[in-house]
Amino acid sequence: MECHVSAPLPIPARACLLLCLLVAGPAAAGLSGRVDVLMQADNREFNGQGRLEGQGDVVYANARHGLRSGLSLALRRREGVDEAHLYRLFVEKRLALRRFPERSLQLSLGRLQRADGLGFYTLDGAILQAQDGRVRVETYAGRPGRMEDYRGLTARALYGADVHYRIPARPWPWQGTARLGWQRIVDERHEDRINWGWQSLAAGGSRASLFQGTYLPAQRRLANLQARIQADLTEQYLTRLDFETYRPDGASLSFRDRFYSHYALGGQQTLSGELHYRARRDLAGYLQLRQVWREAGQGGHGIGLHADGRLRRGQSWQAWIDRLVVGDDSSSGLYVQGSGALSSRRRITLSGAIQFQQRRPGGLERVLGLEARLQQALHADLHASCFASLVVNGRRQNEYRAGVRIAYFFDDRRRLPSVEGLR
Repeated sequence: MECHVSAPLPIPARACLLLCLLVAGPAAAGLSGRVDVLMQADNREFNGQGRLEGQGDVVYANARHGLRSGLSLALRRREGVDEAHLYRLFVEKRLALRRFPERSLQLSLGRLQRADGLGFYTLDGAILQAQDGRVRVETYAGRPGRMEDYRGLTARALYGADVHYRIPARPWPWQGTARLGWQRIVDERHEDRINWGWQSLAAGGSRASLFQGTYLPAQRRLANLQARIQADLTEQYLTRLDFETYRPDGASLSFRDRFYSHYALGGQQTLSGELHYRARRDLAGYLQLRQVWREAGQGGHGIGLHADGRLRRGQSWQAWIDRLVVGDDSSSGLYVQGSGALSSRRRITLSGAIQFQQRRPGGLERVLGLEARLQQALHADLHASCFASLVVNGRRQNEYRAGVRIAYFFDDRRRLPSVEGLR
């Protein structure tokens, strides 16, 4: 199942819908959200075709009645093809028990969004949450769907339950949360997954730990695992040790991450250690050493150096230097980014990267990437931005992307009591 609805809508109906979204904010109490118009062209996602897209995201919240509902959609036109994508359409009701203030029930119905070990996906179904003091139980059932190019899943059905327990700070010297869950994915065959998680934070935040993963009973193996511990050595030094398994599945990558995605074209395990140093408030950085094991049996090691800082006028900058060697292959890269305000209403961000890849066979390949973003506040609730990026590949087709986005924000919740805690 695709997670978007591709049934064409008449152009007048689309224009009417976008107009309703634009005027909904100031017209009715409790509404908040944004409406975007995007014009973009690229030769990667849309194969050189231009597109015009209208996006709407509206949420209605009423804390007095414990009610919340929302709608997220996109109306897209490219090369004469009209599409309607429905990302979210839900209603949510929260019931608080007056005699037991620590207990509550919350029921969500419709097209919902979830993020867990399976990725970021939609769920056409229901989610029921029950809170009793430190214990929170969540059960869900429905049909999952992939959301654009994000890592996610499609199947006939998904069932699951999670139990969260909040560990008190006393009498323990730390506080944290423990989680245990079960999932069943139903498609041609069904697959069960046991998920668990643990995170803790010492008093004052000087030490922290994280341990989470997924176990597949039928295959008797771990699908993924992440473990992390960190501690403050002094006020200026922090150390971190991290182990994780990684299996990419077409995840949507940022401009910077795309230059590192080739590290894990298949499944791999990584053990890394970091030493962070903050010289002063406006200058910090860390050194990273890591060991990599890949499914193909090759192992490797890498080193990275990261630094970031702020200038007197509020500009910020970041820089990464990275090298990885796995078998006969190696990669070295440099990434820099700078951003700052050109005026009280205008901000610019510039990014650049260069990478050298040595592969056997194939030889040396150089990749150069540039990206620029300019944001302009036209009004307090109306913003415009333009962006452009170019990736020059040594032996492959060059890639480009450019576009303009206009965003209108509205928030009329001030007429109602606070809606915090409804999620």
